[in-house]
Amino acid sequence: MIKLICPICSESIVKQDKSYICKNNHCFDIAKEGYVNLLTGKHKDGSLIGDNKDMALSRKRFLEKGYFDSLLNAITEYIKASGKAEGTIADICCGEGYYGHKIRSELNCELCGFDISKEMIRLASKRKNNITYFVANLAHIPLESKSVDLAFHLFAPFHEKELSRILKDNGIIITVVSGENHLFELKELLYDTPYKNDEKPPLTESLKLAKKIKISDKVLLESAEDIDALFKMTPYYYHTSNKDKMKLADIKELSITTEFVIYIFSK
Repeated sequence: MIKLICPICSESIVKQDKSYICKNNHCFDIAKEGYVNLLTGKHKDGSLIGDNKDMALSRKRFLEKGYFDSLLNAITEYIKASGKAEGTIADICCGEGYYGHKIRSELNCELCGFDISKEMIRLASKRKNNITYFVANLAHIPLESKSVDLAFHLFAPFHEKELSRILKDNGIIITVVSGENHLFELKELLYDTPYKNDEKPPLTESLKLAKKIKISDKVLLESAEDIDALFKMTPYYYHTSNKDKMKLADIKELSITTEFVIYIFSK
């Protein structure tokens, strides 16, 4: 069962009409799309942090073309085999909800997802797939301690304390990092001396590394729009000079390697 807590006092919050309310009367309204914003403090609006609307839409269009479905399929099959497929599952830093939506369509589970970007959560909520979505910070996840059977966590910071806290005893977290050759062809176009990724797992003392899965694929990006969308989904976008960014301007098609390392941790 999804058990949300108040981000102000940490008491349980329950849905009442069009709001979530705790026993101390802290109230959080449900947006028309169905999500609830559980950010507090100076960033509580949620629209000034994380990816903006254009980037969220671009990511949604890219993923829905199936370019990263080798990863989606591997995660889905692992969850099916894990014994947690009918439990409570959390999509950590869920973005616009592509992975959670696909997984929920195949599993009889309770699933929740959150992201710090309101624009991402707004898009995720529009999928209308019986997933509980909320805007929140990874450093303060508004879920009850030991309430999650399995969490998955793709290309996002690893906050050991919070992830460990929300997992039930014997709970599982699936975390994904880029393989050494992931998008190497894109980096060859952008940089004079492209580097390979290190594939290192997140450091943790409270969670035990149980398994490592590596998957590789080749995909053809079929338009300049798709190439641009992929580039904007990567950290390279924020650390590449305008001069180097222009190297992609005339590229209309690109064959790339997708390579992912899936680390399975247990509590």
